[in-house]
Amino acid sequence: MHVDLDAFFVEVCRQRMPELKGIDRIIVGGRADGRGVVTSASYGARKFGVKSGMPTGRALRLCPDATVVSGDFDWYREASRAVRAVLERHAPRVVMAGMDEAYLDFTGTESLWPVSLLPVAEQIRADVKASSGLDVSIGIGPNRAIAKMGSDYGKPRGIVEVRAGWEEGFVAGLPLRAFPGIGPKSAERLGAKGLTEAWEVQALSLPKLTALIGEEAGALKLRVAGLGGTTLARREAAKSISRETTLAKDETDLERLEARLARLAAHVASQLREEELQARTVVLKLRHGDFHTVTRRTTLVEATALDAELLAAANQLLEPAFREARARQQGVRLIGIGTTNLVPAAPPDLFEDPARTKQRTLTDAVDRVREKFGFESLTPGQLMPTRRKRPKKR
Repeated sequence: MHVDLDAFFVEVCRQRMPELKGIDRIIVGGRADGRGVVTSASYGARKFGVKSGMPTGRALRLCPDATVVSGDFDWYREASRAVRAVLERHAPRVVMAGMDEAYLDFTGTESLWPVSLLPVAEQIRADVKASSGLDVSIGIGPNRAIAKMGSDYGKPRGIVEVRAGWEEGFVAGLPLRAFPGIGPKSAERLGAKGLTEAWEVQALSLPKLTALIGEEAGALKLRVAGLGGTTLARREAAKSISRETTLAKDETDLERLEARLARLAAHVASQLREEELQARTVVLKLRHGDFHTVTRRTTLVEATALDAELLAAANQLLEPAFREARARQQGVRLIGIGTTNLVPAAPPDLFEDPARTKQRTLTDAVDRVREKFGFESLTPGQLMPTRRKRPKKR
């Protein structure tokens, strides 16, 4: 079974931002002035051709009356975990394929569901809605690919079951771009050969298809026959954790960039600790006003998940990278911090520097407050105004 949350990022923002109630065309990601990239779009905006990964400026040209909002990563993470808790009550094996989708393996439950998984799918859909307020689409199939295409076909809020033996007939009515692994470029290349629908590939013999498209013919024939993998593997541990933001205007003030970086570093450090990881490498990303993008990285002497240590490393990278932007007479359009070379968190060293122990104790206290009251309940002091205007005497 493949469970896919419908317009996940949009709907989570709707829940957190009451002012979005009743608004049909919503773009999550970027800014109202057109800067940035689309993270997600409501179904109302998708009708105009708005897609994830599209520059927000282009999305607004396609759908000028859309409302642009910026969500919070912590909202999405909290909602995703709530949904996962529901799924794990229903299936013996749940593997998240992202924040907004999961594969469920029901192997071993044949005596409970000897004919069909439709009853449990309907219960999952109802339970997710009751628990999180979110809608899901569900695909049921004998392999991962069919289940995934089933949920896509059923969107929004639909359930599609493809039983063993029905696979080839089901995919015959689908365009080739609907198949997992066939992206826009592959679909365009196949379309140039006159192949846009699955049934067109099914109708060709393997020799004829090979003569037409070459070596990929064999794999494509297997796909349009409805074959696919059935093994679910746990997701690999995160290879990197990062945050970035597109600025409202090109920034030319180093101090304000440092404040932005402090906020991003706090988010990255918090996620590292939550996932019980530490980072050995810190990466800085800057995009200039002319879209020229640079990355700088440094490897730490000791792996860490402490805000101050990650930020100190990033700030060392920021100053020379900022000078480079100014030498090009450019402001900074986007700033980001990433961590790579991740390792499992180690227990504190009994002989570590007392200052580091103090920092760790402070960090633990901050995490407990944020867990109870939300991330924004505590913010880095660097984000406070550096100068305050004195009130006028009355």
